[in-house]
This record gives sequence, structure tokens and C-alpha cells, in this order.
Amino acid sequence: MRLIARTVDYLLTTALVLPLWFLAYHYIQGKAADLPTKVVRDSFLDVVFGRAGEAQRAPLEAVDGLWSTTKTLLLLLVLAHLLVPALYDWFMHARFGRTLGKIMIGAKVVPAGTSAQAVRGRVPVGAWRAARRTLVAVVVPWAAVLLTWYEVALRQWGTAGLFALLALVGFLDPLAVLGPRRRAWHDRTAGTVVVNVKVLARGWSATRNASAAMVQGARGASTTMARNARDRWQSSRGASPDRPNDPS
Repeated sequence: MRLIARTVDYLLTTALVLPLWFLAYHYIQGKAADLPTKVVRDSFLDVVFGRAGEAQRAPLEAVDGLWSTTKTLLLLLVLAHLLVPALYDWFMHARFGRTLGKIMIGAKVVPAGTSAQAVRGRVPVGAWRAARRTLVAVVVPWAAVLLTWYEVALRQWGTAGLFALLALVGFLDPLAVLGPRRRAWHDRTAGTVVVNVKVLARGWSATRNASAAMVQGARGASTTMARNARDRWQSSRGASPDRPNDPS
């Protein structure tokens, strides 16, 4: 369920960055107005998908300074893909303790040691604790993945391999939820735990129902005991239990 929530959050933040790709492409197309549209489009896509060899980037190099501009734009897009999810993850957890994906599945991030009753209210995670969580959960793995893609696109295989090794942190982090409290590395780093609010709500509802049943049962038992005591008292005076008592 947490993987589903994380996927929803990443799809949302990716959708926020996608318009920047169209703006970058149209900017390059405007700078290379003398080149056919198909040539500019194919050259741009070749760079994006890691086919930036000499033949593919030659049309962009033919325009003065356009190849350097393209590399700069790609780097800025990489940073946007990193900063937007990081800021989103940090702000939502610091302010609300949950992202939109966690709201969808009914999960919530609270400081470790928070009581079940306190979870029902607003438990502030805090800016510093949320920042530590975002650093391990989002910044480190996503920076490594995006920089790996950037170096592959530029055919820099050595640095791409180095960033790929660092990206393993992002793949190994979710494995830590196999512990008894389902705490990943970013939870342990930030001192937080993810709780299922829906399950707790069902537990609270069951507790209320059980308490109500106990109160109702106690009332019924006390009524029965009072009735039996009255009947014994009336019998001791020779009165019939079914006959009303003398008002005196």
C-alpha cells in the first residue's frame, strides 16, 4: 500500500514537471529555426533517450551554441525532476504528516512513540524531521537515478556507473519495511513511523462498541439485581411481586 501511495505521488510530481519539457523543446526549436522540424525533434529525442552520438547531435552542433544550451536545459530538467518531488514530499509531511498518496490509502506519518489516541488528532512531524526523511527517501535515490540517466544520455559511462551504484539506495530502502514496525531507512533516520489510520479507526470503533455493550450489559445487570432485590423484599413482607406496593 505504501508503494502505491509513493507511485501516486511520483506520478503527480512528474505531471507537474512535464510542461517544462515542452517549453525546453520549443525553445530549442525556436533557436534552430533554419533546421527542419523533424531534424530538431529527432535530435532532441536522441539526446533524451541516450542516443547522443556524434551523428545524432550534429544538427544541434551546427547551430552556434545550441548543443551546449541543450545540455544545460537537460540538466535543469533533471534538477526540476528532483526538486519538485523533494519539496512536495518535505512540505506535505512537515505540514500535514501525509501526502496525497498516503491520504488515498489512509496512511499517516507520525513521530515514533506517538500514542494511538494522539494519532487521531494532528501530530506535527516537524520541518527538520521531515527534511531528514525526504533526504533519504527522495533526494539521494532520485538524484542518483536522474544523474545516471543524464550521464547515459551524454555517453559518460564511468560517472553513469557511479551514480547507478548510488541509486541502489533507492531500491534497497523499501526492503527495510520487513521489520516488525515496517520502518524503512528514511523512517529510522527521521525517527518516524507510518500508521494506518483506517485500521486504527476500525479499532477505535470496535472499542467504542465494546464499551457501549459493556455499559449496556452493566445497566441491564443492575436493573435485574434491583428487580430481584425488590421481589425478595416484597416476598418477605408477604406481598405479591405482581401487585403494586402500598404507597406508604
